[in-house]
Amino acid sequence: MTTESFHRLTRAVIAASVANEWSAAVMEWDVTELEEDPIGSGECVCGQQELVLLFTITNKRNGAQLYPIGSTCVQKFGRTDLNRQVTLYSDLFRLRAAILDNKHIALTSEYFSRAMIEYLNDEGAFTPDQWDADGGYAFILDMFNKRKKDEITRPQRAKITVLLNRKVLPFVLADASLG
Repeated sequence: MTTESFHRLTRAVIAASVANEWSAAVMEWDVTELEEDPIGSGECVCGQQELVLLFTITNKRNGAQLYPIGSTCVQKFGRTDLNRQVTLYSDLFRLRAAILDNKHIALTSEYFSRAMIEYLNDEGAFTPDQWDADGGYAFILDMFNKRKKDEITRPQRAKITVLLNRKVLPFVLADASLG
């Protein structure tokens, strides 16, 4: 990132923030959406061109939004939680692409992480039902965390498949934050 690009970024962020200093302004923002521009015609608020992944960040204090912004610029905020949000949205986007490509989705680190499973629970993917008061969240997390995957029984594998196909995958497909 050039110095001029960073100056454009800081001006855009401060102009849309309540705070008028970079160090305080960066604390006001969250990543709220991600969309893909397959031809790479997106241009970041800093001026960087040819963006493929276009993030939207939203100001928690005043509701302002900056779009599109690239992951490199979000990293310039210097916030670990924002970097995790970028990773989470990128992973969710990759999972949705795999679902749309009719790939076999298994409960592995290829498509899932603890952070993603927690996000899915927080956002309501695991709705309570007659079998699980928590909608299967604790079960899925427990199965994901198993070190010895070969110890997962056939009934447990069946339950994983049901939860993925009936709850997780439809939720990811319908997630409006993945434009």
